[in-house]
Amino acid sequence: MKFDLKVIITGVLIALCIYFGALLAVGFVDRILFQPKSIFARTVRGFEAQKDQIQILFLGQSDMKDAIIPKLMPYKSYNFSEPGENFVATYLKLKYYIDKTPGLKIVVLPLNLNSFATAQLEWVRGKHFPKYFTYGYITYEDFRELYKLMGFKVVLKKMQSLLPFPDSKQLKTFWQNVGNLVRSKPIERSEIDDGFWKDSGGKVEEESARVAIPHRFRKKYKFDEGLLTYFEKILVLCQSRGIKVVTLAMPVTDYYIKHAEKYVTRAALYEKAVANPRFSPYIYRHIDYMDRYAEDHTLFKDVIHLNYKGATLFSQRMASELSEVMEQIQKTP
Repeated sequence: MKFDLKVIITGVLIALCIYFGALLAVGFVDRILFQPKSIFARTVRGFEAQKDQIQILFLGQSDMKDAIIPKLMPYKSYNFSEPGENFVATYLKLKYYIDKTPGLKIVVLPLNLNSFATAQLEWVRGKHFPKYFTYGYITYEDFRELYKLMGFKVVLKKMQSLLPFPDSKQLKTFWQNVGNLVRSKPIERSEIDDGFWKDSGGKVEEESARVAIPHRFRKKYKFDEGLLTYFEKILVLCQSRGIKVVTLAMPVTDYYIKHAEKYVTRAALYEKAVANPRFSPYIYRHIDYMDRYAEDHTLFKDVIHLNYKGATLFSQRMASELSEVMEQIQKTP
């Protein structure tokens, strides 16, 4: 039997076109039907609806998102953190909104042992990165800087923001959402309240810290200069608008501290980020709760994230801390 190479190549090309066309169709359907109901989109909508009244803004990653309940704060607050977000992403988002929040007085930034680990730049691979393009947070100048910092991956994510090809994880979530839609089940499964993410969580086990922490720090830890630069950009931006920055060492378990300090100690973090003359003039106050609840595992859903009980206790404590900060600000001429 004789094979016609031209026919075979044509068939393969047609099959590829159908495959990529189907993926693209799924991506656009997901963007239209399901992404507006995502945690990211609901957090942004909630912020934009209240941005004129917000006085205290909490930024950071999932540890902040799980830990701060804005309604327990003494002043109008919002939890605008995002899982996986590093200081690069935080700067881009804050720069976009800072002049649209006229009442903003305090920005709270997390400072944890892995805050400046190079592994934090893996955010660029995450599913949320293209949204920073579609929401308009990244200007042309920002894009050029990101390319220098993180390479061609940034270009690929820019393309994905225009042509949303879903990865395997996104495809799985898409079909789960389709199933929920068909069965009339809610798609908005996670509870979001002024940006606070009330999540059920898992277990607190030392083994999970031992396995996960090396991925957060890589083999040999060093303070990544790119992340330090963007941390500085956030501080300078806030000072230029008269906004005070409070840095916060988030509560973690003793398991996390034990294994994370194999890479960087708390003293080294403090010296590099808080006491460093490069940054200290811009930091209004540093609050350290890293080990405050470390041995009370009933307050955590895993080794690094507080559960609802822990978030309630911690938020009440932060309400007291930030009341003092706001009083000091108001007394300053």
